[in-house]
Amino acid sequence: MSEREVGYEEFLAPGRDREQARVVHQALQHLAKGGAGAVLQEMAREVLSGRVGLREAVRVGAYSDALGEHAHLARRAWEDMPEEERERRRAEARSALDAEGYGGAGTGQR
Repeated sequence: MSEREVGYEEFLAPGRDREQARVVHQALQHLAKGGAGAVLQEMAREVLSGRVGLREAVRVGAYSDALGEHAHLARRAWEDMPEEERERRRAEARSALDAEGYGGAGTGQR
């Protein structure tokens, strides 16, 4: 039997529209697969199961440290990337968001 997973609606919050909540949900699903390490995998699984809220999870020292380190590494990789590659990835992200119906991501448009 598979574990229950909360829907994206769980991540609706003041200042966060449905599209942003879906992106948070998808990011947690990605982390739950383990690509960013065991600590973030555990955090994502706890949040997606509903056992821990997202706000509570980021207050846990080990989770917060892992998120900070992952963000730092991602930022460094982005900054080290040639500008042409960054622009290509921006275009890919815009295209993926448009394909998913998030053309107005961050604006509440759909």
